[in-house]
Amino acid sequence: MRKTIRISDQRNEALGDCKRLDQLRYQRITALPLDPVPNDEFHRVTAAWEKVFLGPAPTPAGPPQRVQPPAGLPPYLTSLYEVPLLTREQEIHLFRKMNYLKYKASKLVVRLDPERPDNRMLDRIEQLYQQAIEVKNEIIRANLRLVVAMTKRYARSREPLFELVSDGNISLMRAVDKFDYARGARFSTYATWAIIKNFAQTISKEYRDRSRFCNAADEVFQSVPDQRTNQQTEEAAQIRREGEIAQLLEQLDTRERQIIRYRFGLDADREPMTLKQVGGELGISKERIRQLATRALAKLRQVAMERGLDEPEDRPADESRLGRKPTRYSRELAMAE
Repeated sequence: MRKTIRISDQRNEALGDCKRLDQLRYQRITALPLDPVPNDEFHRVTAAWEKVFLGPAPTPAGPPQRVQPPAGLPPYLTSLYEVPLLTREQEIHLFRKMNYLKYKASKLVVRLDPERPDNRMLDRIEQLYQQAIEVKNEIIRANLRLVVAMTKRYARSREPLFELVSDGNISLMRAVDKFDYARGARFSTYATWAIIKNFAQTISKEYRDRSRFCNAADEVFQSVPDQRTNQQTEEAAQIRREGEIAQLLEQLDTRERQIIRYRFGLDADREPMTLKQVGGELGISKERIRQLATRALAKLRQVAMERGLDEPEDRPADESRLGRKPTRYSRELAMAE
């Protein structure tokens, strides 16, 4: 009799342990970042289309273009340039596949019973999430060279290269999760602005920290005026300006933002284009491009004024603007028009 009771107690204890493990697994799975970028076509996917969505990426028409890495890079960063860039079709497919996998997993999470989670359903959610991570890593690997290019553009000899690359990689990963492929823009453009905004914060903070903990021996030289320009300060200011411009561009619609980017060469891999060239790129007349550009610049000026970006740093924002010299924003916008 005692042996039967002991076996029963052991069975109950084992069942209790399994239930606790299931609850822990349920909590871990429901905490997964399964927030896909919304897309209406996910709700209407048929079995045939799902095979296309989850199939392999399209093969490029020609051989991948080889890009010469910048000089002076460590071997690890140089090896990143061996990974071929994604074509527009491959990029759309991979972003759609990643978000659709997240979408399917999130739908299964909603159906889980918190008290009795189905193990088979938990397995399926983990499988879908792992597939989404693999697709995300494929996108990241194909764009790591963008981080290196932007780091080489803004880093200086005093700034640790690998730390900036690491910060840029984090921005790249966040951009992959937030990018909406359905808007028609290339991911490289979206990621470039994300990396610039991150560098604007990182480098300026690094400069403030260095200024705060500077060597006390430098006080010897304070008696002699230093007329040299501080290149690090200028670079940090330039990156801040580009971050501010990126925030301003977010106030425009997709077409206006494209026109401004093309017109003034704001993309890292694009030179400024004429009105005629922009019109040819977007399939719009030169005059229409001029009208849209003027309207977009007026929007940017209004937002800049509302945020106080056009105010000199040594004057309060509520002072009268009469008789004031043009600031850098007003000069640039006036020249653009």
